[in-house]
Amino acid sequence: MENLELNDFLSEETYPLVDAWCGKPIAYYRMLTHQLPESTFGKIRSKLLYSNGMERWLYITKKVTREECITLYGEITEEEYGPRGGWKSVTFGTTKFKHDFLRPSPVESVM
Repeated sequence: MENLELNDFLSEETYPLVDAWCGKPIAYYRMLTHQLPESTFGKIRSKLLYSNGMERWLYITKKVTREECITLYGEITEEEYGPRGGWKSVTFGTTKFKHDFLRPSPVESVM
């Protein structure tokens, strides 16, 4: 077990994770195919996402950035916040995203 690498626990294929609102990719993932050792799970937990629909853990290999969205879809034309100031969505050109992966970082919010 000590000689196994993370890739030994992941699907060979990489899949897009899409925003539920617009259907555009917001990240890319590989599926966990075997149970990880607890020590490995703890080390990579921040890159894992549990999918209730697929009933399995997904390993996020890449998140799409706001800069990439600007290049693909255009400048930010709207940033929507709720009545208490909570972030709700961002629109790049005419493409609206609601996934938290595109929420501005605290540093961006202050600027």
